[in-house]
Amino acid sequence: MRFLKMYSLFFMFAFIIPFEGITQTNTQQPVHINELIKSITDSLNRHYIFPEKAGAITVYLQSQLDKKAYAGLLDNPQKLAEQIAKDINTVHHDPHMRIKFDPGFVTQEAYNPGPDDLKRIKNYWRENNYTFKKAEILPGNIGYLPFNLFVEDIEAAKPTIKAALTFLANTNALIIDLRENMGGSPEMVSQVESYFFREKTHMNDLINRSNKDTTFMYADPAKTDGLTLSMPVYILTSRNTFSGAEDFSYGMQMAKRAVVVGETTGGGAHPQRPFSVGQGFVVFIPFARSLNPVTLTDWEGTGVTPDLKTTANEALGKAQELIFRNLSLTATDQQEKNKYVYYSNSLLAEKSRDQLPVNKLSPLTGTYGGLVIYLDKNKLYCKNENSGGAVSALKHISGNLFVLDKEAQIEFIKNSAGQFSAIKIFVNDGSIFDETRTNNKKLSQN
Repeated sequence: MRFLKMYSLFFMFAFIIPFEGITQTNTQQPVHINELIKSITDSLNRHYIFPEKAGAITVYLQSQLDKKAYAGLLDNPQKLAEQIAKDINTVHHDPHMRIKFDPGFVTQEAYNPGPDDLKRIKNYWRENNYTFKKAEILPGNIGYLPFNLFVEDIEAAKPTIKAALTFLANTNALIIDLRENMGGSPEMVSQVESYFFREKTHMNDLINRSNKDTTFMYADPAKTDGLTLSMPVYILTSRNTFSGAEDFSYGMQMAKRAVVVGETTGGGAHPQRPFSVGQGFVVFIPFARSLNPVTLTDWEGTGVTPDLKTTANEALGKAQELIFRNLSLTATDQQEKNKYVYYSNSLLAEKSRDQLPVNKLSPLTGTYGGLVIYLDKNKLYCKNENSGGAVSALKHISGNLFVLDKEAQIEFIKNSAGQFSAIKIFVNDGSIFDETRTNNKKLSQN
């Protein structure tokens, strides 16, 4: 667990909260290349997640040293760093491994936050509600929960997480929006996962080369104070979804507990730390990696591949469409099925920009039971005589289907002669009502 705490604290200080640290010293003299190469390879052999690659890099850098490949760069440390990085990539390309000359670099790995810093962090999370900004119920009883970080302060955050999920516990499906979530604490990832499993489930391993330790991560309902959610889960992703957010998405996807919708994620599964190697040089080394128990690999460099690929902007709508389609397939009666068809059509209505010409609208006008359909300034309206003459504008969805009002849709039905002789009214609870046209006269108002 020490590794998890260290990594999540590093994440917060590096990317969220500014801090002061220890800077290394620049000798301002020609580089002692033998010492530098030895220091670099020692760090790689101690910390790099792939020891066999570290060994191969060591052999190659030593061969370059023997050939005096760096002799002309000893007075130009920036160029020297670039050449060593190029040589490392010749043996093994890892986009997360870098070397740079930066004598003023703040060595984050040496930073040990004190009580005042920890208090400041806790206050920061609390004031930002642990990044949970809202929990919402969308049309069709679909839960929606966006949050942008898996914070470190689990015990303090648990009441907020539980409250949000309790509010959404009676929904038919849950959308978790991680499109702007850049990761955070692996322990918090495990905590949130735990609300979605009835049995303790192995989700991920974190293998730390630096301390030769492996942490086994489980979703465990014992951690949730009795709250377990069983509804279908859908996770929204973008190319900005990263690190711990990918951990959550990948683990839930591989455990068959969630459907991922959106863009392929950023591809960061290997936490990286800067190591000072002396003389003003810093090597960034991936020191740990994830190992999924199902795939026996992770998402490093590839990202999490969505089950349904779409743009980040369209992910929410596509997830809703998929939810209603899947719920209609599992509906237990026709009225329930009708309800999900209704909400699917509502999504189409939100995207529709169709404005039918008058020659298409005019044949629809007439009286259907207590509904009077008429044209006004080339737009179709409905006057409901059964509701005190309430008037609503009809919005076209597709074909002969329109939005009637906030709770109903109307479809115009043709008879065998090709004339519109009836309507079907679809209500958001799945009810359907038929009305016959009682006045065939085309109506209009000026």
